[in-house]
Amino acid sequence: MENRYIHFGIVLGLIAAISAGLLGGVNGFTSKVIAENTLKIVNEARKQVLPEAASFKEEEAKEAEGIQYIPGFNEAGEVVGYVASVAEPGYGGDINFVVGINNDAKVTGLNVVTSSETPGLGAKINEKEWQEHWIGKDATYEFNKSTDAFAGATISPKAVYTGVIKALNTYQNEVSK
Repeated sequence: MENRYIHFGIVLGLIAAISAGLLGGVNGFTSKVIAENTLKIVNEARKQVLPEAASFKEEEAKEAEGIQYIPGFNEAGEVVGYVASVAEPGYGGDINFVVGINNDAKVTGLNVVTSSETPGLGAKINEKEWQEHWIGKDATYEFNKSTDAFAGATISPKAVYTGVIKALNTYQNEVSK
């Protein structure tokens, strides 16, 4: 009877070891692919919000007040602006977005990367038309409930507005200097 338990224990241990080895190997392979795909998605979002940039250099990123600013360069290698990665608390959780800021401290684009806002209400911040509304705005822009928000949803748009203004002010006061 005892031999059976030892036998089953050894077999179970071997199965667990083989499974762990296979999972580790698959994870090692797929983690590189996932990281590459994530970088492609992020760079595409960066190009959407700072279209004048031909390339971005993460190694030259600046961080200020919890916001990461990645410089965008044109074909001649000149900085044409920065892409700021911002996270602001919304109604359904954090709203993560990237905002393009040109050298004149104006918004060149906005892209909400992830949000958990209420479908049909706050989730309208994910719509391209609403995001394009921010292009050309600067730090002096004041939130207008009738044009910036949606009926029944002001928390999500206000959170994006707060993040955009924070990014613009931090850019002007710390990053651009």
